[in-house]
Amino acid sequence: MNQSGSVTEDKSESKASSSSDINIPEFILKYLRFLDSGFEISQIIKDEYPRLVLRVKIKGRDCLVKAVRNLTLWKKPGRYFRFQKEIFLYSQLEMLEFRHFQYPRLRHTDGEKLIVTDFVAHDPSLSPDKYFCDSAIKAVLELNVCDFPYEKHGGLGWTWEKINRWKFSRSTKTLRHLFEGFFIRRKIPLFLLVETLLFWIKAFLGSTKLKYPLLVHRDIFKANILRPDKRSIYFIDFEKAGLEKRWVFVDALKIAQADPLFFRENEGLISGFPRFKVKLLENYWKDLLSYRPELGTNLEAYKLQLKFCILGWTLKKMVKEKLTPLQEKHLIRFLKTVILGSDEHFENWINNLPGSE
Repeated sequence: MNQSGSVTEDKSESKASSSSDINIPEFILKYLRFLDSGFEISQIIKDEYPRLVLRVKIKGRDCLVKAVRNLTLWKKPGRYFRFQKEIFLYSQLEMLEFRHFQYPRLRHTDGEKLIVTDFVAHDPSLSPDKYFCDSAIKAVLELNVCDFPYEKHGGLGWTWEKINRWKFSRSTKTLRHLFEGFFIRRKIPLFLLVETLLFWIKAFLGSTKLKYPLLVHRDIFKANILRPDKRSIYFIDFEKAGLEKRWVFVDALKIAQADPLFFRENEGLISGFPRFKVKLLENYWKDLLSYRPELGTNLEAYKLQLKFCILGWTLKKMVKEKLTPLQEKHLIRFLKTVILGSDEHFENWINNLPGSE
């Protein structure tokens, strides 16, 4: 390439694109030259317009460069605010101390279209063992209850919306998926729509609004968790993060998903139902109460929280993912019997979950 710095293709990553396949925007090259005139772009990790993610060597340090092309307020405003939010979140996380929660450290940003963090390698051979699950649930709890200064930024824009703009609360998002599943996707039958609406109202009125909201990642899945070795876990990608005032299992539920996710066909009445590592959820709840005691220590509060978040998880899976007709049938039956049904059915499901013995 005809600019200061160089581009070398790192063949160690199977998904890396060739540097000759892409025209890197000048504003990125200009910023990298400002940081280090001898920078080296070793890998193009992602090139999905408007996002571009690069692995770059800057002054001997292995870095990750994340940038958004043509980022303007009037063009794709949701993308604009999400990237601005991620920059803002990084700046705030840098001022907090964490014992368990790890993330790539922010090194540089232009404050608008580009951020540079440490590059964290990932070992795909590592499986989600007990150490991973226990450490990850402690990490998300620490993030959720961190002393995030959300009330102190009125001068930087809207106070609450600085984090939550263009993002629905868990309560609203659950309603959105329900209506989308009924009116657009045609996957939710009428009787289930009515029963779910009644449960939503009951749950909303019966839940506690937190005095100090939780900072939630909201986008925890396999690609956003990096494990360079068995004892290290890093969380990345904070574009969808937000503040949650009511429902506490937003992140913990993602960590607690069992593998395989669904009960097998030969496991009786609960065949096809989703599986979660219930002990992780119980430990998360127990530890959370020491930070947010207003949630209440009674079993009913725990069950209501768990039911509502699993309801949202199930509706999203039905609406957003491509499922087989049998899987859809199982999830509808799961909603009807476990989430919206009697306590007996809920207890039966809980008692058959991994780690419930």
